[in-house]
Amino acid sequence: MKEKLLIILLICVFFVSCSNKRKLNLNQSEFVYIEPGVYTIGSPVGEYGRWPKGEEDIRKVKTSGFLISKTEITEEQYYSVVDSDYASDSYSNLPVVNISWLDAIRYCNIRSSNEGLLEVYNIPKKDDVTLKDITINKNASGYRLPNIDEWEISCRAKTRTPYYTGKKILHTEANYNSDGRMSVASFPPNKFGLYDMSGNVDEWCFRNDFFALYKGGSWKSSKMTFLRSSSIGFSDEYEKNDHTGFRIIKNDMSLLH
Repeated sequence: MKEKLLIILLICVFFVSCSNKRKLNLNQSEFVYIEPGVYTIGSPVGEYGRWPKGEEDIRKVKTSGFLISKTEITEEQYYSVVDSDYASDSYSNLPVVNISWLDAIRYCNIRSSNEGLLEVYNIPKKDDVTLKDITINKNASGYRLPNIDEWEISCRAKTRTPYYTGKKILHTEANYNSDGRMSVASFPPNKFGLYDMSGNVDEWCFRNDFFALYKGGSWKSSKMTFLRSSSIGFSDEYEKNDHTGFRIIKNDMSLLH
């Protein structure tokens, strides 16, 4: 009898373990792991299309490991988290747009809470929230926007050319100067396995003291120079348009303890 109970217990443990592994693998499959290390980012002064002001010179930055979503957050991913009353078949695999920087960080907090993770952003409960009202918990386990260094590290994938594709980027490699958004992952990924780091939609990044930042260029970018790895844009926290979305990252918690 005891032997039978032991066998049943072992079987249960096995299936629970397999189930947990499947959940982990499914969750992790949405992300690419960027290893900790020192990375070179920024652009040389003579790079074609470089803004005289606003872009950073070449520099080395040290970063902890983090997970970054392989694609921009889609309409389906976004609305399934922030408004589950909408029918899932109403949305698509297109990157979500017409959301503000504040909408993006609220998504991060809601999704973190839904998954039992500690929220990164402290957002005051008032109507007129501004950039400077937002504080963060740097050691939180939840989701957040990449800062501009993390974004560029992820985009470059250790390249030093203006684009992760080389000295130029073609219409067969990215969606820009086109008629609209395309489904995520419509083009080949960069060397890190990340899709649409250039083009499709601009991507919100964590702010500086004065502006909400975005990077990557979009389908609406008339020139490919806006898709350069080091290019950066500035906006306000309430701006919404048809060409800006976001992707998310998550700290590697094993390195924070």
